[in-house]
Amino acid sequence: MSDSPAIEVRDLVRVFESRKGFLFNEVNRTQALKGVDLTVEPGEIFGLLGPNGAGKTTLVKILSTLLLPTSGTARVLGHDVARDADWLRPRIGLVLGGERGVYTRISGRENLRYFADLYGVPPGEREPRIQAVLERVDLASAADRRVEEYSRGMKQKLHIARGILHRPSILFLDEPTIGLDPKSARETRKLVRSLEGDGVTILLTTHYMFEAEELCPRLAVLSKGRIVANDTVDALRHRVGGDRTIEVEAYGFEDREHAALRALPGVSKVASEEFGPRVRLTLRIRTLETTPAHVAALLPGHPELSVRERRTSLEDVYLDLVEEEAT
Repeated sequence: MSDSPAIEVRDLVRVFESRKGFLFNEVNRTQALKGVDLTVEPGEIFGLLGPNGAGKTTLVKILSTLLLPTSGTARVLGHDVARDADWLRPRIGLVLGGERGVYTRISGRENLRYFADLYGVPPGEREPRIQAVLERVDLASAADRRVEEYSRGMKQKLHIARGILHRPSILFLDEPTIGLDPKSARETRKLVRSLEGDGVTILLTTHYMFEAEELCPRLAVLSKGRIVANDTVDALRHRVGGDRTIEVEAYGFEDREHAALRALPGVSKVASEEFGPRVRLTLRIRTLETTPAHVAALLPGHPELSVRERRTSLEDVYLDLVEEEAT
């Protein structure tokens, strides 16, 4: 395995320009990426999270040589994505979520034959390799059916089969389980984990926090074109205030009660949300000193008080980081 990063991005900027006005002489510039820095090591599954419009797909398209950066550098497998695109493309796999990217009027096998020729798979290896990837994604029994007859989950499996057909060194998965039913999504995640055993580097973008936590030892959060966090899930939990979360619900809380909760040992944050007539306070806690019993003891005037403890989830971390960036 190479000592150099599989992906190395430095101060990456991408600006989109559009024209408007009667003579199209007004130029509107949108900065999708604003100085992104990112490193992904060989052989890892790295997660990229962010809200819609954060720049995730733009970054993936630049790394997969589909877009040029406006400025900055992006290197994949040690090669510049702008200067060395011809060298990189045979070594990159790209899987986009959704229905596009395969031909529905022909069979799954015929799709893979077409893409095998595009990828330059040697003729003598084409049929054995197609059969191998069909079996790997569990489509062998449906290989000779038209793709228009496939379910959405089967189409996504075919996308992945196409992405790994030429045995890429790096695979970009952009929202690979979007719109899939739970069973198909689980099968897709299982397939992604199996690719890690082949030594393939995977960059995964997703909206599903549990998916990122299950698959990605390290991840980055992209918000408004910037990387706002980049670490392991446990380290990110610590950054937003701790591994423990205590939630308290009642019909409203007084300011003095808010202040008393904030003063408890290890409490790093108290957030408030309204759910109809009830209010939920969420406490992020760094230590073991404060327990649900300590919290309840400070709120004796609430007969229908609800207090529960849980582990801080990746969704909590993500929402805290994006909220922090917005303020």
